[in-house]
Amino acid sequence: MKKLFYVAAVALIALTACGGKKASAQKEAAAQPEQTKSLVASTEEGAMFTDFEIAQPDGKVARLSDYVGKGKYILVDFWASWCGPCKREIPNIKAAYEKYKGDKFDVLSVAVWDKPEDTAKAAAEHGVVWNQIVDAQKVPTDIYGIEGIPHLILFGPDGKIVKRGDALRGPGLEETLSKLL
Repeated sequence: MKKLFYVAAVALIALTACGGKKASAQKEAAAQPEQTKSLVASTEEGAMFTDFEIAQPDGKVARLSDYVGKGKYILVDFWASWCGPCKREIPNIKAAYEKYKGDKFDVLSVAVWDKPEDTAKAAAEHGVVWNQIVDAQKVPTDIYGIEGIPHLILFGPDGKIVKRGDALRGPGLEETLSKLL
């Protein structure tokens, strides 16, 4: 009888513990979309940029704030060398860079989810001559809630997000820039 009571007590404790973990996991899962939602909300159009820093292969540290919020519109292209759509977007970015670069506009490419050597090779092959941050991995994509690339964000001279996402791809980039510049 004691043995049966002991087994039943252990089973009850184990069941309660698993239920507690499950309930805790369910609470975390329910809270996760809210956390993600608030992160993405803080990087919506009109929001001030969120800085990040990335150690570069040459040993220097590159920050988004080295480029954004310095009095120019900055188009940031989050891309990777292996991404076909990213490479197909480069000619649009290149045309915008060549047309508008100067005191009011510049471009920054941020290589994510990629190997630095592959980024360097692809950038050279595709004529990426503007500023670059390489080897960023998932740091900026986590901050900006980016789930797919290419992803473009246009920051205003004051560092606020003017526009982001698909609206800046293809002819949308020229439409947006021609209105602003």
